[in-house]
Amino acid sequence: MSDDDHALELHDSTATEKHRNLEKSLGISIALNAIIFIVELVGGILTNSLALISDSLHNLSDFFALILSFIASKVVRWKSNSEKSYGYVRVEIFVAFINSMALVLIGIYIIYEGIQRFAHPEPVAGGWMLIIAVVGFVVNTTATLLLKSHAHHDLNMKSAYLHLLTDAVESLAVVVVAGLIVWKDWRLLDPLVSIAIGLFIIKSAWSIVAETVHILTEGTPRGIDLHEVAAYIQSFPGVENVHHLHIWGLSSRMRALSAHVVVRDQLISTSDNIRSQLEKELGNRFGINHPTLQLESCVCEDQGVVVDIHPSQHKS
Repeated sequence: MSDDDHALELHDSTATEKHRNLEKSLGISIALNAIIFIVELVGGILTNSLALISDSLHNLSDFFALILSFIASKVVRWKSNSEKSYGYVRVEIFVAFINSMALVLIGIYIIYEGIQRFAHPEPVAGGWMLIIAVVGFVVNTTATLLLKSHAHHDLNMKSAYLHLLTDAVESLAVVVVAGLIVWKDWRLLDPLVSIAIGLFIIKSAWSIVAETVHILTEGTPRGIDLHEVAAYIQSFPGVENVHHLHIWGLSSRMRALSAHVVVRDQLISTSDNIRSQLEKELGNRFGINHPTLQLESCVCEDQGVVVDIHPSQHKS
């Protein structure tokens, strides 16, 4: 076995192990969310606390969100086929979109209920509310920490992590409110914190909604400047012109590029060397891991220029 083959096998083994750890963390988080949903819902009804009921509904949305994330984590590993040549990598984007939109809708509902309760305050059993809120905070914090390490490189996991993080923050807020109700009998804080929870949910989810829509509409990936990439390709040794340049994201980790690149009329082997070096540098500099470059010896009539680089300006 060559060194390259050994390195590839080691990389695949490491990736598989990371994926197993991710699925294990997701499984535990799903179980914890199911438990805390039941505890907070029953506790909210018995104590007449809208804040607890709101938090339980958010946990219910997290329960389904995490199940969708768990399914997505398996589906994205399905191999590509003749009908899905890119495989199923975009499933994570759809799941993240559904999860985040569910959060927005739940946030709107919680705000509505909070306004209704604020207009007509009701008594709350603060002592039991405090006990249940503390249990909810501990469980939600544990579930959040389980997914923290997986949230940096996967939009699907980031969405699930944000679900759990908002739950933990909300549970802490409910703990504080329950304490103040027990201590000062400030019952209006119960609907007030519910409204705050609703606003926080919407705010935290909207950024994921915007990012997923940006990817689904084939937008240029965040952090990449199309003009900068075009200028780099244009300045690359052996390249005379670039046009029909497009950059988009297939998923949160897969960035694609296609472009027509004009080079001098020369041996195919020489042109191919320019192409391979350019693709390597595009990956190193811009994180573009799926480039498709069409080499040409002259500029085609339909230039498709979307950047300020003119075909008449060839390098000397």
